[in-house]
Amino acid sequence: MDKLTVEESRELVTGRLLRRETERQQELERKREKKEQSTSSTEQVSYFIDTFADKRREIEESLNAADLGEVDKNQLPSHFDKINKDIQSLQRFISASTLYLRVYDIRKAQEAIQSLQQRNQELEEKLLPKKKFGFKIRKGISTTKKESFLQKIEDTVDSTSLSKVPFNKILCGYAENSCGFSGRTGETLSLSCDTICKKDVILSNLVGCTIKLTGPPGTLHITSLRNCRVMCGPVATSVFIDDCEDCILVLACQQLRIHNTKHCDFYLHVTSRAIIEDSTQVGFAPYNWKYENMEQHFKIAGLDVNRNNWDLVDDFNWLASDKPSPNWHILKADEKKDWV
Repeated sequence: MDKLTVEESRELVTGRLLRRETERQQELERKREKKEQSTSSTEQVSYFIDTFADKRREIEESLNAADLGEVDKNQLPSHFDKINKDIQSLQRFISASTLYLRVYDIRKAQEAIQSLQQRNQELEEKLLPKKKFGFKIRKGISTTKKESFLQKIEDTVDSTSLSKVPFNKILCGYAENSCGFSGRTGETLSLSCDTICKKDVILSNLVGCTIKLTGPPGTLHITSLRNCRVMCGPVATSVFIDDCEDCILVLACQQLRIHNTKHCDFYLHVTSRAIIEDSTQVGFAPYNWKYENMEQHFKIAGLDVNRNNWDLVDDFNWLASDKPSPNWHILKADEKKDWV
């Protein structure tokens, strides 16, 4: 009996040693993976900063060439067209990189983009002045009909432009890769697939609005919304949200990053993990919006309808791994809403 007890004791000690060694190896593996991830993230950020700086310098050199008269007058329209496309390409590069960038990096990059856009606009207005145009009333057409026609043009332009993009640029096609709404209050707004397909959609400074985007945008930027409802079709790449409060957002995308946001509910279809930062009291539920041609739009966006990580959320402000973040929660059944 004593001999059996000794053997059992040896087996017990051996088992403990094996478990400790296994745990040690697992811990070493976790540290190695964490180090590799950290190194990879650092390399990605470094690549972004270097690439962004190179592209920004190329655009600035093109702007300087136009400003110094180094571009033939006949070539200026195509020259500015290329600059606009380069700026839009740089904007898409930012959107695709938001998953691993710090908020500071994103803000500095967006400020640089705005600076390039402003200088480009100023140079275009200086070097390519637009001729004033008017509508002549043909005989037999009443003034009322003319005013109605002009109002329709104004409404059409306004519904597909950003607050900082002049109407003449929309009409000339310079903002063809961007669209959205800004500075509206208490309105129901919508954009269809024809307008937003594979384009950059920007929603900013909206209060008490309902926005429906029935199509597959390339990216979606949402900034400074209050008490709004946003319903959007599948986004091909990233959705970036900043400074929103008391909103409901129904989104489908590859990547989602939420910053400085509170009291908002998200109905989500995301194929990676959502990220929140400096945000509180945000709730999550599965994406539940339906509209005509949605399945086709998922295919256009390249999103897997069977892969949805809506409840996998990383909180950059919560480091404890053994406790869930108090900043976000899953919506209860009686808290969920349906959409039409």
